Amino acid sequence: MNIFNENYFNRRNWILENLENLHVNAKEALVLLLIDYYNEIHVMITHEIIADKLKMEVDEVEEIFLSLSDNGYLTIDMDGGNLFFNIEGVYQKDVKGVPLSPSLIETFEYEFKRPLSPFEMQRIIDMASNYDERRVICALNEAVVYDKVDLNYIEKILISWANKGLSIEDIEKGKR
Repeated sequence: MNIFNENYFNRRNWILENLENLHVNAKEALVLLLIDYYNEIHVMITHEIIADKLKMEVDEVEEIFLSLSDNGYLTIDMDGGNLFFNIEGVYQKDVKGVPLSPSLIETFEYEFKRPLSPFEMQRIIDMASNYDERRVICALNEAVVYDKVDLNYIEKILISWANKGLSIEDIEKGKR
C-alpha cells in the first residue's frame, strides 16, 4: 500500500506544502502540479499541451522534463501505446530527500486504526527526520502499550528520550 495513492491523500497539497524542500524551481513545480492534475482527470499529456498551458516554448518544457527526470521526480512510460507521465518519484523521498519507508506511515495508520490526515503524516515525517525512524517506531510502540496513541504523547516520549541521552540501542533494550 502506497499512501500517496490513497483517495484521502491530496498529492498536489503535499507538493505545495513541501515545495521549499523539493529543490525545484517555480516552473518545475508548476509542471509537476499540472502533470498530477492531468493524470487525475485522465488527459493525455504531451510536451505541446504543457507548453501551451504554461505559455512556454516546447524546448523549455523539454528542459524541465529532463531536469525533473534527473532529480528522479519524473519518468515517462508507455501505457497501452500512450505516453504516461509518472511523478511517483516526488513521493518516494521525504522532504529532506531521504527515502521514506511507507511502512512508517502504514504502521501509524494501523495503530491509530484510521487513515492519517496530511498534517499527521507531515508530523510523523518530521519526527522521523528529527529523531530517526527506528526511534519513532519505538515511541509509537510505547504509546500503544500505555494506550495513549496520540502524536503529542509520542513526541513527548521522543523528547524525554533525547533529554536523557538514550541511544536507540538503549531504548530497544528497554532502558528508559
